[in-house]
Amino acid sequence: MPAPDLYFALIHARTSVPNQWVEGFYHRLDLEVQRRADPPYGLRRGSLYFATAGDARKALANGVPRVRVLVPLYSREFLHEPPADFGNRLHRLNDSDEPPFVHPVLWEPHLPARRVNGLAQATSLGAAVQEYAEYGMVSICRLSAYTAELRQIIEELADRVVSAAEDPDQVPLWIRSRPALPMPARSPAARFLITVVRPHGRGVDWSPFGTDTGWVTDHARHAAQRLSLLPEIVLAPAAPGTANGFHESAGVLLLDSAVLDDPNARSIAERILRDMPPWMTVVMVIRPEGAGRAHDLAARARAMTRNGVQIARDAPELQRAIDEAVTKARRNFLRSRRSRGPWEDLP
Repeated sequence: MPAPDLYFALIHARTSVPNQWVEGFYHRLDLEVQRRADPPYGLRRGSLYFATAGDARKALANGVPRVRVLVPLYSREFLHEPPADFGNRLHRLNDSDEPPFVHPVLWEPHLPARRVNGLAQATSLGAAVQEYAEYGMVSICRLSAYTAELRQIIEELADRVVSAAEDPDQVPLWIRSRPALPMPARSPAARFLITVVRPHGRGVDWSPFGTDTGWVTDHARHAAQRLSLLPEIVLAPAAPGTANGFHESAGVLLLDSAVLDDPNARSIAERILRDMPPWMTVVMVIRPEGAGRAHDLAARARAMTRNGVQIARDAPELQRAIDEAVTKARRNFLRSRRSRGPWEDLP
């Protein structure tokens, strides 16, 4: 006999570290759903939430319980690369008439350039709260001035989740009565290329200063998102062949200093650093065991490129260097584009 279903799963664009605002939103929603729950046969109290990408990978590999409602938090990163547990549902134009029903939340005030699943119910959720559509749910979670609005939206969402989960044979009212939305106008994403250069066989994610500090790529990803950019992470030497391309995007190059001690990887790094456009910036990450050679490593890296190289030897320096590099790369790229055409010309 299969295990009873759970009420809902909250799905978001996960990284290697938890997002405190997503976590807080989930716990509030779960509490309100628990307060309203009166599970019939085949349903049990509870929900699913995975705080990090690693947590999600482990759970999905082992198998997860079924849920009646999916609550995705639509953000720029989510729309660009939907999490695996949302599957191919993002661009389904027709709502499902059986569980799991999809009820998104506009986490950021960014409507996608093409129709996505559940956009009407996501918009109607905050119909009585003007700030929801203007600033997104994440801003309402962050600002204490919106405590009442936060409670109002979470209670409305909990009502919708419970009604759908406890009566799965009926298409939820929030799907049947949804308003028709016009197709949004094309809104080109401001892409930001994060290129990773590491020794052969190593992936894009590494934490040289301890797992508590998160992946180096996550620091760059978050810095780009704070500037409303859409990050794309690629591992060299594949980077120049991507659709986005070095020469059509602002970007930063993250260089693992171990590359300089690997002859094969060093030759690839030299080529990439030589060919990269002048607006890109470089951050070289030096592991603690290489700190004593920092000056030598920095000199060798700077000799490979005309762009300049920022050095990160510990966690605070990494955060500072990446923030500065991402901001500078965007500024450089925009200056370059002014002489060649508007941002909207980007593919």
